[in-house]
Amino acid sequence: MRSVINLGALSLLCLFGSQPANAQSEACHDQACAVKVASAEFIRPPVGAAAAPPGRCPGLLVDVSAGSADEHRLVCSAADTALQLLGRCSITLRRPLQVQIMSPVRHPLGGPVFGLFDIPREQVLVTKETNIPALVEGTPYARLPRSDFYRSLVVHEVVHGIMHQNLERKATTHAAYEYPAYALQIASLPPGVREQFLRSFDQGAVGSDTLFSDAVLAFDPYFFAARAYHHFMSAPNGCAYLKSLLAGEVSFIAPPM
Repeated sequence: MRSVINLGALSLLCLFGSQPANAQSEACHDQACAVKVASAEFIRPPVGAAAAPPGRCPGLLVDVSAGSADEHRLVCSAADTALQLLGRCSITLRRPLQVQIMSPVRHPLGGPVFGLFDIPREQVLVTKETNIPALVEGTPYARLPRSDFYRSLVVHEVVHGIMHQNLERKATTHAAYEYPAYALQIASLPPGVREQFLRSFDQGAVGSDTLFSDAVLAFDPYFFAARAYHHFMSAPNGCAYLKSLLAGEVSFIAPPM
């Protein structure tokens, strides 16, 4: 199990502006974070930058602002996958979701990240695919085909957006926010790529019945992702886990420290 954290590293996948109760004002991990700060400071495009007009994904309540037609198609495809995965659990978008491709997407402290979900604006921000190699270096994601991983990270952030629109009660831990996003991100990978990722971890540990905690999320978000996928898929009714998270009634997430 990979269990070393670089305490100087900034988050790479973020839930932004979504402060769980009883959490610290900043709780950032190698891959996921929630930060209580005014969002507009961090999503404004550079001065003079030409913003691409948003385009509605065919048949979806998802608007994408991207730099190319290929990026638009990829993001729409990933968003459709996220909607289908959650749709199986009768969890759907209630309002249009904005997705913006930016280069770079920056953590509130200034470092580049894969992406984040800005709750006040209900907006997903995702970095350009060309930025991925530098961001995945030294992680289990580095061994995955770049396009497959990139598509999965869009799924991750769109899942955050869909779940947010359906929340009945605010979560009290970051683990509760990240469980569905990571579980469905890994589920969205092609089978062979997914197995390649899962083989990065001790399978006995992945299948353990220990609670999901903020500590594990902070120290090894990759292992957290593998466990979330296994836990979700091995359940007789994984949808019940997602519904319980929306209601704030969870028994598999450790209470806040």
